[in-house]
Amino acid sequence: MGCHIALFTLPFHGPRQTRFSPFSGHGFFAGGSSRFNEAVAQAVFDFRILLRWLRREQGVAQVGVTGLSLGGFISAMLASVEKGLAFALPNVPIISVADLVLEWQPIGALMRAALVTTGLTPADARRLVAVSCPLTYPPVLPPERLMIVGGAGDRLAPPKHSRLLWDHWERCRIYWFPGSHSIHLDRGKYLTEMARFMMGLGFLPQGGAR
Repeated sequence: MGCHIALFTLPFHGPRQTRFSPFSGHGFFAGGSSRFNEAVAQAVFDFRILLRWLRREQGVAQVGVTGLSLGGFISAMLASVEKGLAFALPNVPIISVADLVLEWQPIGALMRAALVTTGLTPADARRLVAVSCPLTYPPVLPPERLMIVGGAGDRLAPPKHSRLLWDHWERCRIYWFPGSHSIHLDRGKYLTEMARFMMGLGFLPQGGAR
C-alpha cells in the first residue's frame, strides 16, 4: 500500500516476558499499579527510541502508530507526548484500566472488596493509574491526525472507552464496526477507512484504499 510496517513488542510480551510468566503480557499487570505505570512508561520510552532510530538511522520521513487493545492504549498514550507522529490510530483501545478491571467479573467483585477493605474508592483506584491514562493529558496531535476504531459489541474494552477518548480528542474521526474485541466483523471496511484516513494525511499514496 506504499508504506513499511514495524511491529513493536511491548514490555512483558513475547520474547520480553519474565522467565516464569504464564502467558504473554502477564507481567504488564501482575505487579499492581506501580508495575503497570512503569510498564506503560517503558513502552512509551521504547517507542520513542524506535521512532528516532527510524528517522535518524533509516531516513524515514513519516511514522504513524496504530495498535489493537493494549496496543491501542499505548497508541493513545503516544498521542499525548509525541508530536513527531504523522498520526495515532488506536483500535478497540483500553482507556481507563482501573474502570476496566473493576468491570471485569469475577475479578471486579474481588477488586471492589479489596478497595473496601483498604478504605479506598474507585476514584482512588483511578488516581493510582492516572499517570498512565490518555484522558489525563491533552493530545499533542491535532484532531485531524487522530482516528479511533471501536467495536460496537466489545465486552473486553467496552465501547464507552472509545467514546471517552473520542470526546477527549475533540471528537476526531471515529469508525465503529459491528463486532467484539476479538471478532472484527466487516474488518475490510474499517481497514479501508483507515487507509482513507492515512491517504488524506498524505501518509499513503492516493489509490491505496479499495
